[in-house]
This record gives sequence, C-alpha cells and structure tokens, in this order.
Amino acid sequence: MSRKLNILVVDDDAANADSLAELFAMDDHRVIVAYDGEQAIEAFSLNKVDVGFFDVMMPKKNGVDSFMQIKSKFPDARVYFMTGYSADDLVDKAVKGGALGVFSKPVDLGRLLETVEREAV
Repeated sequence: MSRKLNILVVDDDAANADSLAELFAMDDHRVIVAYDGEQAIEAFSLNKVDVGFFDVMMPKKNGVDSFMQIKSKFPDARVYFMTGYSADDLVDKAVKGGALGVFSKPVDLGRLLETVEREAV
C-alpha cells in the first residue's frame, strides 16, 4: 500500500483547485489549497508538503516565481506545473529550476493520479 501524501494544490481558478483537492482527498491524501503564489509560499512554509501541483499563470505572483522562491528555502521541494497557456519561457524556467514535469490543461486526470501514485511509493 502506498503512503498518504501531503499535497499542495495551487491555482487561481478556485473550481480547478478545489476539484483537484477533492480528487486527491478521495485517495485519503491530505490536501492544502492555495489560490495564488503568495498563499503557496506561505502554505509550503507552514506545512510539510510532499508534492505540489502549481498553476503557471496566476495574478500577483505566478506559479513559477513562487516555486523558485520556495525552492530557495526548501531545495528538496517536489512540484509539478499545470498550464493552459503556451508560457514556454516560464515553463522552461520551472524545469531548469527543478520542476518535475508539466501537465497541459485541461489536465489528464488519469495521468495526474498515476503521478501521485508514483510519488506515494
């Protein structure tokens, strides 16, 4: 049996964030939800996060800049990105900064759950 993860979901679209949180919670994972980059940084600082799923494009602070700030404090941070835009420069920055992968929106839920399952081993 795989271990239960602490998963951080970050998306400024509350419906997307909440839907992913519910999906992960159905597998008994503990889910923290943030709706912008600043909340993501705070959530990562206050919680043990095993893996994060961050939207790339968000107002205030985008997901990549938030990740880079988190990564500077928590070098072992494990984060995947989700994007519905062709933000190639930001995605490249994320991958070079240590992001584990990128999901295109709408997210393939089967692939997402397989990724979580691999993280939980």
